[in-house]
Amino acid sequence: MKKAILYLLLSGMAFAGDNEPFTIEIRPRVIDDAKILVNVEVVNHVGRPVDYLEGFIAEYSGDKEFIGEERMVLVYNYEPALQTGFSTTKTTTYPMVGKKPPTFTFTISKVKFSGEHRVFAWHPKAGFIRID
Repeated sequence: MKKAILYLLLSGMAFAGDNEPFTIEIRPRVIDDAKILVNVEVVNHVGRPVDYLEGFIAEYSGDKEFIGEERMVLVYNYEPALQTGFSTTKTTTYPMVGKKPPTFTFTISKVKFSGEHRVFAWHPKAGFIRID
């Protein structure tokens, strides 16, 4: 009996994965050593359609110093909702300054689900936090 419980526990831990609600992928492309195109792709794994998705893209120098950030809306209220398993992509342009290209991070700041009036923030460690 103890072996069965131990086997069940170990198999449950092996098949239990991280349930990340969003997958964020950032792909910078250097064009003619003059500008950088940054594609931000977010995949919805929540299980509910996302009606509004907003975040901030932060730029860091080649020496990992913070340069600045700008707001980026990936899904607006008037667009079709982002369904589970689907992705959305937005592109922004930055000038190429110096020899080392900068690095970028994207942080989700607002999430609104289809059919709800509540607005959430999402953090990879804290999860969803209701902000409105």
